[in-house]
Amino acid sequence: MAKTNGTRKKHAVPARRIWRRLHLAIDKNHNVLACELTTPEVGDPTAVPDLLDQITTLFDTFMGDGAYDGEPVSQAVLNKQPNAQVVVPPHKNAVCSGACDTQRDRHIQIIAEQGRIAWPRKTGYNLRSYVELAMQRYKRIFGNTMKALALPQQKTEAWISASALNRMTNLGMPVSVKI
Repeated sequence: MAKTNGTRKKHAVPARRIWRRLHLAIDKNHNVLACELTTPEVGDPTAVPDLLDQITTLFDTFMGDGAYDGEPVSQAVLNKQPNAQVVVPPHKNAVCSGACDTQRDRHIQIIAEQGRIAWPRKTGYNLRSYVELAMQRYKRIFGNTMKALALPQQKTEAWISASALNRMTNLGMPVSVKI
């Protein structure tokens, strides 16, 4: 007889699987600069300050998907690197702030004037695909599951895997040339 979720809670039986979320910060050379493993309750914007604390080099652009749209993320990035460009697509119903002088406001204006399709070309947002590619490489090489059982050891495992991925990237990234 299978235990249901209610029975599991009643008898304090732990669930068999616990999901984790891997957050990566990638540079233009496809290297992992920061790695954070969190529980599902931690949202993407909440993980940004921890990722930024791990980055020791200067950066000029922060890119993220629509989940990172908001003042807390922009402020965290600008606190770490005051001259950084924050390139995050605003939500479809986004409106400009009162002063209309933030980077987000400029993105909203570009989308209003030239359309959502032209926005990635204007802002360089297409480079965000490096992160998707890094996640794909990570999952293909190391798999979708963690070997360690507890979160602290899983965080260590994620860092070791990210370091190994950096080493493999530096040894063998193909160089493509347009002909």
